[in-house]
Amino acid sequence: MQYKQTLKHFIEAIAEYISFNMDGTVVIMGNDDGWGKLIIENAEIVSLNYGIFRGMQVLPELKKLEELRFMFRPAKPGAVANSYANAGSARMSNEDFFKYFDINTPIKSNSSDQLGMVTDLTDKLSSVTKPVQGRILVVDDSIIARKAASAPLLEYGFDVTEAISGFEALDMLDKEIPDLIILDLIMPGIDGYKVVDLLKKNERFKSLPIILVTSKDSLMDKMKGKMSSTDAYITKPYKEETLLKAVLSVLKN
Repeated sequence: MQYKQTLKHFIEAIAEYISFNMDGTVVIMGNDDGWGKLIIENAEIVSLNYGIFRGMQVLPELKKLEELRFMFRPAKPGAVANSYANAGSARMSNEDFFKYFDINTPIKSNSSDQLGMVTDLTDKLSSVTKPVQGRILVVDDSIIARKAASAPLLEYGFDVTEAISGFEALDMLDKEIPDLIILDLIMPGIDGYKVVDLLKKNERFKSLPIILVTSKDSLMDKMKGKMSSTDAYITKPYKEETLLKAVLSVLKN
C-alpha cells in the first residue's frame, strides 16, 4: 500500500488506469481506517465499495477523506471480463465517478501501441506505491478458510504463506519467522491454543504477534481467546475488512 495521498492523486491515478486500459482492482484505505475496492474492467469502473457504502454512496465518503492510501492490482491474464457487471448497489460508471468530482471523463485508448506507455505508467506508479512490509503466516486445516484469509491479504500487498496444521506451522517457524500469525483455533493434532502456548514459552517466538481465528462465538470462547496471550481474536465468518483492520492494528502496535 502506497504512502498517504490526497483524493486528487487518487482520482488522477484512476483516470490514468482507464486512459491506458489497465484493468484490475484498486484497493483503498482511508485515514479513518475505512477499506474498500474500485474495480476496473474493459477500462470501465464497474464496482466501488468503501466500508458499508456501495456505488454512488461511496463518493461523498471519499470526498470527506483528508488523505488515503491506494494500490493497483492488475487483473490476471485470462481473467473473465465483466465479472462485476451485476454488482448490484456497488455498480459504478466512469461518467458517474468523474462527474461527481467535476473532472472530464478520461478517453480510453484503443491503440495497441500503448503497451510501452502502459509499462512506463506501471513503473511510475510502482515508484510511489510501496508494498506493505509484512510477512504473514496463515494456519488453518481448511483450504477454503486459508484462501479466504490469504486472498485479501495478498491483494493488500502482504507476503503470505500458509500452513495446514499446527505441526507444519511450527516447522515453518523454525526456518523463518513472519511478522504475524493468523491462527485457527480448532485443528487436528494440536489446536491453536496449544500452538500459542508453545510459542509464548519459547524465547524466539514469545513476542510474535498472533491473531486467533475460530468459528466458536460463545462468551466463554471469546473470553478464552482474549486471555490466550494472542494480540487479537476474530470469529468466523468474518468480513475482509474485519480481518484487514485486525492485521493492520496488530502490526501498528
